[in-house]
Amino acid sequence: MSNRWKVVVAMCATVALAGCGKSTDTVQSNGGGGATVTDQAQVASVLSNNPEYVNEDVWESANDMTMDSPIGAFAAVRPLRFKRVIDDVQRNVTTEYSQPDSSGRPTLALVTVTRRLTGRFILAYGAADSADTSRGSVAKPLDDLATRKLLLARVVRGDSAHWRLVGTSGVEVRTNGGQTRIQSVRVQSGGLDTTIVDPLAMHRLRRILVLRPDTPVTLTVTTGRPDDVVMFYGREMRRRCTNLGNGQHSFTFPSGRFLGLRHIGVDVLSRGTLFDDQAPYDSDAWMFAIATLPEMGPVDRR
Repeated sequence: MSNRWKVVVAMCATVALAGCGKSTDTVQSNGGGGATVTDQAQVASVLSNNPEYVNEDVWESANDMTMDSPIGAFAAVRPLRFKRVIDDVQRNVTTEYSQPDSSGRPTLALVTVTRRLTGRFILAYGAADSADTSRGSVAKPLDDLATRKLLLARVVRGDSAHWRLVGTSGVEVRTNGGQTRIQSVRVQSGGLDTTIVDPLAMHRLRRILVLRPDTPVTLTVTTGRPDDVVMFYGREMRRRCTNLGNGQHSFTFPSGRFLGLRHIGVDVLSRGTLFDDQAPYDSDAWMFAIATLPEMGPVDRR
């Protein structure tokens, strides 16, 4: 197989990682910075061999989310449950090479993976008046854009060189044309206390969020509107966060005993998305990679 075909096969494997269903995949590999065909093939191979960093598995779940909280005032309907049905995914992978060495070959590659997801937001609801037992459902058009960034470095040792993954951002899934926004997410657990203001900020792999087993984790999500609805998405948990007022929402969950890498996320939905059968769907979700590690002394953060 020629090097050029190795690039095509590897990149197609990379964009296919995000799941099944109808999809259109586009690969744009920027050869700038002196990148060779071999560089492009190796970068694609690294991505395909690290699906746990390329993908997240919490937002796109097809499972129903049950609503069990008070509806408050001025609600057109009482939401009972909702789910997303993704009918089409258009994936795009772009790679920007930079910082060439003395031979002119790049030493860094910034990969941006975007997915445009279209489908339906299915809302099952009851009458706002709890005495009314009627039920209904509506399928609201869904058009979201998911973005994640990854950083790779070319490491030279002796006469050989190889590319390796050194950094990742979180994932943001935002409704195209929507107004709902997350402003920040504060994460507190044991000695960890950090606030995230940009889900696409790049972090070295050694600096992803590290939790200890069986330790409470508290998330405080700040949004732009006091009546937004905030959901927590975990490996096996999907719950509504508590509205603290002033645009802040809180949720506490156990880190559990699952050791290794996984994703958690928060999803902010406009009130109209859930409490008005005529209002459009509008969402902003942030997902983050976290690692649960056993207690073995201080974590090396270099």
